[in-house]
Amino acid sequence: MKFLITLVVLAAVVRGACVSDPGGTAECRAFDTSLSVKDRMSQSEKVFNLTEPITFELLIANALNEPATLTAGSSCTAVAFEVADSTQKRVWGSADNIACIQMLQPRTYAPLETVREADTWDQRDSEGAFVPPGTYVVTAGIGQYASGSGGLLDCRAELGESATFRIQ
Repeated sequence: MKFLITLVVLAAVVRGACVSDPGGTAECRAFDTSLSVKDRMSQSEKVFNLTEPITFELLIANALNEPATLTAGSSCTAVAFEVADSTQKRVWGSADNIACIQMLQPRTYAPLETVREADTWDQRDSEGAFVPPGTYVVTAGIGQYASGSGGLLDCRAELGESATFRIQ
């Protein structure tokens, strides 16, 4: 009897650790992400020439052998790319100047499916002026995981990615 009670208590502790995990990381692990910064030849790079188009690519993979759903973090795009300069001032966002609908956009991924989300930046800030040479960081923000229970877990911290690059 003591063994059974111990087993039940242990199961409750393990379940509680998963449920109370900040950001819902237990269920956010259903997805993997990978960010790359590419030049006009689609090659991963860390250094770019002034005015050269830069493509940001985020691969989103369902790591499960069953369908899993993500809800976009932005109502504008499935993935929001944002660029900040070395002082952490935001200079550009892929959703800038896009008229957005005011509803969540869920997407169900097939088992083990990988999807490519990308956007190209022309090195202009949100006002249309070219940015100066320097070091920049791109952040790819992704949305929320729709759990099997129908609730939403915030997976932005676990699935968001960032990369540093330089413009010369």
